[in-house]
Amino acid sequence: MAKTPVDITEVIDSAKFIGVPLGVTVLTIFMMLVDGYDLETMSFVAPALVPDWHIDRSLLTPVLTASMIGMAIGSIAMGWLGDRIGRKNSYITCLGFLFVGSLLSGQSHGLWDLFAWRLLTGIGLGGVTPLAATFITEWTAKRVRSVAIACGVVAVPLGGMLGAAVAQWIIPAYGWRMIFHIGAVLPLVFFVVAWFLLPESPKFLAQSPKRHARLARALNLLIRENRFDGTEDFRLAEPPAPPGNWLSIIMKPPYRSTTLLLWVAFAFNTLGLYAFVNWLPTVLTSTGMSLHGGLEGAKYFNFGGFFGAVGGAVLIGIVGSRIVGSGLSLIGAIAIFLIGMMVTAGMGNPRLHLLIMIGIAGVALNGMQCFLYVVSAHSYPTYVRASGVGCAQTVSRIGGVLSSVVGGAYFEIKPLPPVGDFFYVVGAVVLVVVVSFFSLRTHIAGHKATTALQQAGWPEGGATND
Repeated sequence: MAKTPVDITEVIDSAKFIGVPLGVTVLTIFMMLVDGYDLETMSFVAPALVPDWHIDRSLLTPVLTASMIGMAIGSIAMGWLGDRIGRKNSYITCLGFLFVGSLLSGQSHGLWDLFAWRLLTGIGLGGVTPLAATFITEWTAKRVRSVAIACGVVAVPLGGMLGAAVAQWIIPAYGWRMIFHIGAVLPLVFFVVAWFLLPESPKFLAQSPKRHARLARALNLLIRENRFDGTEDFRLAEPPAPPGNWLSIIMKPPYRSTTLLLWVAFAFNTLGLYAFVNWLPTVLTSTGMSLHGGLEGAKYFNFGGFFGAVGGAVLIGIVGSRIVGSGLSLIGAIAIFLIGMMVTAGMGNPRLHLLIMIGIAGVALNGMQCFLYVVSAHSYPTYVRASGVGCAQTVSRIGGVLSSVVGGAYFEIKPLPPVGDFFYVVGAVVLVVVVSFFSLRTHIAGHKATTALQQAGWPEGGATND
């Protein structure tokens, strides 16, 4: 007897954004908040660690680099693991790394101890974001998918902002170790929650006939009716990959220039972003600013990131990604140069105008990080999309590692240059992002641009490749 064919993608796209899809999205957003908190814990504790351990700021470079190295490992290893043991099991493994790494970081008594445990934490951090995006993508309908993913991504800077607010209160009262202990308790809580409540991805379950009974139950929950019993011929309507290695495909025309420009934009934007994430409180306190003031700067930076990701996503839908991304990055570069001028002139402590400039920098750097993922996914066909975006994400970690090196190199210079020089270098880095992102030929056309093209007789779309 022939089995009834069932297109998994059609079932998911026809489902309403209630019940399981909404639950998965909300749970993922909360877990991304935890990711944002744990991502920046080292930045929060660094200014307090320097006097407590009687060390020079330049010695923090290996510790700040450790999480970036771990993230580079985790983004590849946890993605590979997710394809083999399931998205859910891999995600839970990431939360386990966050728990153990943060707990042991709080017990550290030396820089090399802290380096090892931040490396462990970084492995978990590296897997959380791509797996979260995968979960939302594979559980939500196409019509709400981009909005749901944006909500998940923007939760990362929000988690950092909340963490900065918590650190302002916790560190003076309980010490810097408590920040890591909180960073251990939160993933432990969600480890338990995810174990019992997070459902496995239906697209992962569809890959093996042995899992089709579980898949049928998952789809019945999705559509909220008992339509499937596991005897169906479940299919994924996706075109097969052409012959050839995925890396050779994205490194040959028509994708080669797109790939290289995305790598440059990703790496340099990540360098600028993590220069702020890892070093901002430490750099500001080196000017004589209080720890509270330095953490206030970190809070404004992350708060700006929320508006950059959400507001920018709305604007991209109207006028397109080239104008929004390039324009926002240019404004961010100007703001960073102005920050350098302000701190050099002694206009910190922190005054409101300095905090506003830091917030604008957060809008630009965090917003662009979100735009790069969106435009990368738009730039590649389905059969190399995940590989192309994943490879760009791995390259971006080079920028993250360099951000730690740049900060450490600055504090190693004797005598210490004006603090403004640190921000001038970061501003120059962001200008590279402006040029590389603007030069892409695979931008997303906004509604206004699409309408203009149609009126001129061009087909709908507007994105072209090499």
